[in-house]
Amino acid sequence: MSVSDKIDAFLDKSFPAKETNVYRDLSLNFKKIMEESPLELTDRFMNLAALARALHWKELEMLAAIELKELGLEDAHIDECFEAAAIMGMLNTYYKFKGYLSADVLADSAYQRAGLRMNSLSKALNGKEKFEMMAFSVSVVNGCPTCVSSHEKVLTDIGLTRDKIHDLARLASVLKGLSCLS
Repeated sequence: MSVSDKIDAFLDKSFPAKETNVYRDLSLNFKKIMEESPLELTDRFMNLAALARALHWKELEMLAAIELKELGLEDAHIDECFEAAAIMGMLNTYYKFKGYLSADVLADSAYQRAGLRMNSLSKALNGKEKFEMMAFSVSVVNGCPTCVSSHEKVLTDIGLTRDKIHDLARLASVLKGLSCLS
């Protein structure tokens, strides 16, 4: 079964008889990204897994895990995709909190260090580039400007093209929209 057929089957099962204009736009956008993106197929499904977990969308998690398994990823690598949503959930929440504070409050020594353990960011099983891609897409869906900007810079610095970065943002955006329909 092709990626297109699998996405169609997922959408049909998740949104039976849904025929609104909004659903049509979102589903067509989802299919286009998953079928035609400049991202490697593995990268699309790794980000799909991380985003599905961030959106608490179990059926989408299952689709991503099955596809990643078929693409040859081991269970530990798939688990890391899901866990990327967890560590970024913590960091996105923390850095959004800091974004709400005024400059004079942030100047206080109490706010100079995050004081949160995040060693996993430097020890990614799937490698730095793939983890950064997931960190970026989850940060987009979680709406953390600081993290989006930071991970976009890292991805650009390590050579990921802006069209790929833009597709990660599109994927996060489309899935956020679709998740509101389920």
